[in-house]
Amino acid sequence: MKALKKPFLTALVLGMALVFVLSACSKNDNANSGSSPSASAGKSSTESAKPVESAKPVTLKFRMLGPGKQADSQVVSDEFNKRLQAVLPNTTVEFEYVRDSEYADKWKLAAAASEPIDIAWTGYLLDYPTEVNKGSYVEMDKLLEQYGQDIKKEIPSWVLDRARVNGKLYAIPNYQQAVDNRVTMRVPTEFINKGYIDPAAAQATFYKYGPVSKESFAVIEGYLEKLKANNELRKGFTPNVLVAMMNHNMLTAPFMVQDGKVINWYDTEKEKLLIQTMSNWFAKGYIRKDMLSLQNQRQDEGKPDGSVAWFHTIGGASLEEESKKESTNRGFPVTLIPMEEKFVISNLSDLTNLAIPRTSKNPERAMQLLNLLNSSKGKELYNLLVWGIEGKHYKKTSENRIETIGYTGQGTTDSPYGQWSWAVGNTANSFETQSSPENFIKIWTGVNAGATVSPLLGYKPNLDPIKTELAQILSVVKEYAGSTAQLVLESGALPDYQKKYDEFIDKMKKAGSDKVIAELQKQIDEFMKTKK
Repeated sequence: MKALKKPFLTALVLGMALVFVLSACSKNDNANSGSSPSASAGKSSTESAKPVESAKPVTLKFRMLGPGKQADSQVVSDEFNKRLQAVLPNTTVEFEYVRDSEYADKWKLAAAASEPIDIAWTGYLLDYPTEVNKGSYVEMDKLLEQYGQDIKKEIPSWVLDRARVNGKLYAIPNYQQAVDNRVTMRVPTEFINKGYIDPAAAQATFYKYGPVSKESFAVIEGYLEKLKANNELRKGFTPNVLVAMMNHNMLTAPFMVQDGKVINWYDTEKEKLLIQTMSNWFAKGYIRKDMLSLQNQRQDEGKPDGSVAWFHTIGGASLEEESKKESTNRGFPVTLIPMEEKFVISNLSDLTNLAIPRTSKNPERAMQLLNLLNSSKGKELYNLLVWGIEGKHYKKTSENRIETIGYTGQGTTDSPYGQWSWAVGNTANSFETQSSPENFIKIWTGVNAGATVSPLLGYKPNLDPIKTELAQILSVVKEYAGSTAQLVLESGALPDYQKKYDEFIDKMKKAGSDKVIAELQKQIDEFMKTKK
């Protein structure tokens, strides 16, 4: 995601406010018990509310994903706990800083040993639905209702839905830019200036007919024809997994949902058109003749004498900012032409969340801390936890913008201090840094608000009934389709592409693709019944 992906991002949370707890929960804290949050759920706030000051001192263990322990981790931890007393008295947090390369293994060891942990990151490094079904995390709905009212006010409900399994909430997603990436075509700006392609006209065609269509491919081919006629084709056009890039409602590769139906994206008319077009362009000399022999078929992208056009995706940042960044990275002006008009939010399982493990002895207090880290009340604490101490780890350049000291982007193990903003709370409350565009948070929150939200949010595919078929299918895909670095059928370089394509689809069917589609469709149909 990583941003992700995620491959990725920015985040944080600020403020001060007096928090109340139920007297029944106060008793739970005093006993240091891990009792169910439902034990005190029946009492009204007027019957049981007591100031937090009356609670017995509690230490919460917080396992964080990030660059690991840094030189000033303890300094920041001490300052965090000092400031925490003003908003969550009698609470101390013991932070465990775990590197991403070690996180999955350490989680397995902790789970096997039933190690007491009160808050833990969960997401792309773990199989979140499987962990939920194993009973690894506390069900949060009642805790959220009692202690997470600020979360409910400030984080859209669809964000929480992304962490639901079988309709129940088991984690708080770290709110961030959530839209699916949009496909763009990237071209050297000099060719636009020479009139070889009109980006506005191309964009209009892409929006009207979609990235994979005869009309859109005609626009691109017209551009390639002009380049070839003027001896400026350079290394030509770079093929890419264009159909797969439009991965809205992805279930598990190569299966996704379109218009409520599960499909194998390779077994579609769009994929046939893509393969046919790439083969046509290869024959016309628009694609390198040695494409199949390259270890990295994208090696010419972004080079001054390299590809004249290539596909890539962008998130919710503005096209101007993305074009500027691409141009800076490449060392020459590059223009991005978007190929999809609408933003879509369709990720079925969020990549980064905070959960309360079943071994927590203080789930009520843990939820109170999560409420702070995910709302404006805790913005100051959140920024402290992520960016460190002003003057020591960053300097302010404006009210909500900083320059980090000792690194740019996000912190590393060697940084004095600097955690990953997208791993510890609501990134809408984050400082912006020198690495992020101006008003980046305003941009992505606006994009999120205007995006189309998939009705499938909250659905988690159960792949157990089809895991054998999926393994067999992926083996076939590797043989015929290759990988993102080494395309086979989509490279355009196979002279007998139609025969190979027919073999490809036939072998996937024999491997069980129809069974996979039927099973996933059954699951989705059952899930959609719960939405009515």
